[in-house]
Amino acid sequence: MDTQSAIADFITKELAIGRAKELHPDDDLLATGVLDSLGLMQLVLFIEEHLGVKVPDEDVVIENFRSVSALTAYLARLDGRQNESEGAAA
Repeated sequence: MDTQSAIADFITKELAIGRAKELHPDDDLLATGVLDSLGLMQLVLFIEEHLGVKVPDEDVVIENFRSVSALTAYLARLDGRQNESEGAAA
């Protein structure tokens, strides 16, 4: 399962309970009420535990978590930053 599908699946099963079954990648998770502050922390924990990506506290901002596609793009950028810093350390 790719990153976007894994995130969408988690949100649909764990955070969007009782809401529409279909989640589109560009749906605004905050405006629709799917994601609140507690849900955001659950999502960060899911990303760290299940996707193996450490999300820095300073990156937990609305812009990065507004939609599944925004979150997927953020994680791709974060992966690029982490790879650059690992390459510089080597």
